[in-house]
Amino acid sequence: MNHFGTDGIRAKAEVFTKSYIEKIAKAALMVEPGATAIIGRDTRESGFFIETKLSQAIAENGGKAIVAGMTATPAIAYLARKLGCDYGIMISASHNPPEYNGIKFFSGSGEKIDENIEEKIDYHIDNPVEFEKAYGTREQIDFYYGDDEYINFLIDTFKPDLKGMRICLDCANGATARIAPMLFSALGAQVTVFNKNETGKDINKNCGTTHIEFLMEKMKKENFDIGFAYDGDGDRVKAVCENKLFDGDHLVYVHAQIMKKHNKLANNTVVGTLMSNMGTQRAYEKAGINFVRTDVGDKYVYREMRQKGYNLGGEESGHIIFSDYMKTGDGILSSLLTAMLAKEYSLVKLDDIIEYPKAIDSYICGEEAKKRFFEDEMLQAYLKEVDFEGRMVVRPSGTEPKIRILVEAVDKSVAEDKAAEIKNNLIWRLE
Repeated sequence: MNHFGTDGIRAKAEVFTKSYIEKIAKAALMVEPGATAIIGRDTRESGFFIETKLSQAIAENGGKAIVAGMTATPAIAYLARKLGCDYGIMISASHNPPEYNGIKFFSGSGEKIDENIEEKIDYHIDNPVEFEKAYGTREQIDFYYGDDEYINFLIDTFKPDLKGMRICLDCANGATARIAPMLFSALGAQVTVFNKNETGKDINKNCGTTHIEFLMEKMKKENFDIGFAYDGDGDRVKAVCENKLFDGDHLVYVHAQIMKKHNKLANNTVVGTLMSNMGTQRAYEKAGINFVRTDVGDKYVYREMRQKGYNLGGEESGHIIFSDYMKTGDGILSSLLTAMLAKEYSLVKLDDIIEYPKAIDSYICGEEAKKRFFEDEMLQAYLKEVDFEGRMVVRPSGTEPKIRILVEAVDKSVAEDKAAEIKNNLIWRLE
């Protein structure tokens, strides 16, 4: 596909011109004529422009646009289902820096749209059809509507009591800046919030899930029970508890054990991805829980869950899916359930994952090099023949201009040396 990546359409903000946005809107309406779409955005400066032009284009071409303003991705996924929309649309570049933006599509059931729908929209962006004049509607709903509705849904569903818990939040200067503090405060927790700027100028800058060191440092300095860091749009979360970092894989693992204990883990199986550490898989084997891997991306995790009837899955990056309640990665729901778990159990005692040493690197490149990665037969042959005691994943990023390299081995130096060797081969073959 020319436009969709791992998680929607994503690019530098200047790529989203009025013309391009109109093509995206028309393409979505070609696939679903007269569609109703609920639209939200994170705090990025470019978000308001994209929101305005996208909602106008939908209304001007026979659709109905419901503009929710700044709110988190999980809230939009929820509202798409609650309001009976054809699409939920989130304007966000997730964990990427402020200069990026993106457009994510959800179905009316609140899950990421299927690849066949993406392919159809992608095709129509490049092959636009002129619409006959058929004016729809554009409606701006209350600024806090999305946040309030989603908070009420969570409270009504779980009826949690977090009175007295001391919770630290790193909101990444993004879409959780209002909703996360409101939720935990409403439940009686003592909440301390960092990185709650809503200007969008510093979204994800040295904070959030991609810079978890910020939260870890705050947790060392003050006496919190637990801390959570979100990404820019709130569909990812990582936690720190008792000075230990819990990324997505570790959070899923501790929940899986308790769900298994209470006979709530469907088919006694958890879904992870190719990026999950070998140590994570070994821990599941020891716990007597089946572990299945998919391609990277929470839409692939959910697809496996839906097809096989599983109800828990996630990614190391912080996308976690509790499909009994939501059908996409949800940092807010995951942080709430983790806080509830931490009030009853010691997360550190539950987490006996012993990770294999790993080396993570990346080769920065353009889209052409990413395409040549798959086409270069000698490079692919080399990657298949790499021999060492461990595991590696080399893949073009679906959200950034790079090829990611992950190597796990019994010894850290072996992992680092092998990662360096792989990167040198990428440079040699692709430049």
